[in-house]
Amino acid sequence: MINDIQKHFEENYPQEACGIIGIVKGKKQYFPCKNLAKESEDFILDPTDYISVKRLADIFAIVHNHIDWTNEASENDKKYCNSLGVPYYIFSYPDMQLNILEPEIKVNPLIGREYEFGKFDCLEACKDYYKEHLGLQLQNRLPYLDDWWEHGHNYFTDEHIQEWGFSKVEDLQPNDLLIFTMGASVPNHCGIYTGNDIFFHHAVNRLSCRENLYPLWKKYLTGIYRYDT
Repeated sequence: MINDIQKHFEENYPQEACGIIGIVKGKKQYFPCKNLAKESEDFILDPTDYISVKRLADIFAIVHNHIDWTNEASENDKKYCNSLGVPYYIFSYPDMQLNILEPEIKVNPLIGREYEFGKFDCLEACKDYYKEHLGLQLQNRLPYLDDWWEHGHNYFTDEHIQEWGFSKVEDLQPNDLLIFTMGASVPNHCGIYTGNDIFFHHAVNRLSCRENLYPLWKKYLTGIYRYDT
């Protein structure tokens, strides 16, 4: 991805270049955008490009460079970083030294997490989603064994999920808990349906993200559960 960013910077030199890092199917992807600024040492990301990328990916960061200058954030960088609520990746150019400017409050901290079993995995992503979006505090997990489905365990039984406060249903509604069985004899993944064929989840070796349920993930779906209000 860095090579794509650097190539974009080269193509736009001596004007500052800008773009977006989005998350598509759990992977970071760089989307070059137009810079509408008239001054060479400034950038105004084309709103049309921003909207187009947002339809394809979850916005992870805004990227731009400072030509022949430091990567220190300007006052405008800080202002717009906080306004959008996503990090700014600021490169000095041409030496490509990166400064990551974090907003004071991130808009969607659920998106873009690195996977770590027991800390940032599919179950923790679902728990945090319910807490943030619905104010639900689900019970703490059992001391799960990693790759439990390969060791004769099943932590996603109907009985166990009912203990969390969910009942099994047949139809799909936003905020339903989805249980998947992938390459195993027992369920081994979970996510949350958000509506319009989109679900939120965090898979192994991927960043947490939103993704289309159909057609790929639907074939692994083995259970739909709804919280008992």
